[in-house]
Amino acid sequence: MVFDAGDYVVFALVLLVPAGIGIFHAFSGNKQNTTGEFLMGGRQMKTVPLAISILVSFMSAILILGTPAEMYREGTQYYLFTFGLTVAIVVSTLLYVPLLYPLKYTSSFEYLEKRFNSRAARLTGTSMMIVNQVIYMGLASLAPSTALEAVTGFPTWATIITIGLVATFYTCLGGMKAVVWADVFQCVVMLVGVLAIIIR
Repeated sequence: MVFDAGDYVVFALVLLVPAGIGIFHAFSGNKQNTTGEFLMGGRQMKTVPLAISILVSFMSAILILGTPAEMYREGTQYYLFTFGLTVAIVVSTLLYVPLLYPLKYTSSFEYLEKRFNSRAARLTGTSMMIVNQVIYMGLASLAPSTALEAVTGFPTWATIITIGLVATFYTCLGGMKAVVWADVFQCVVMLVGVLAIIIR
């Protein structure tokens, strides 16, 4: 399978729309004037876009490409993963959100520092998260880049750099608001893609 003109238009839109969202939030009346507004979206984001953004955070190419392959090769016992995930969501909703939200912290690592009165605790937690996310993002970027190379011939490294630059661009310009709305757009694209495959 090779990309045709329509495929290239969709691919360009997937890159240009999030970049446009970043530019919009950078220059609109709601632009970020403080670090808190940049990182937290002014704490005025609506529930539905935030929920969709969190959903998309879990729906990487690892999930979309890896889970069907895992279940096909190893069997459906993978579904047991959903029980642990459900318990984690319930515990987070009932325990952590009511604890952390009223404190108005920027991150859970800030809570670590205050709770244990130790900057070392905050730096340790932050360092562990950075290492975890760098490894995860490497895998999450490699999976779609490999699939894209198979159908377009684009080198994997070029796709990773392109996607990374676009994501960095709209995040730096628009802050958390741009990230949330770019996630909403990406959710629509993913759902349309999955539905198109199922219908086809």
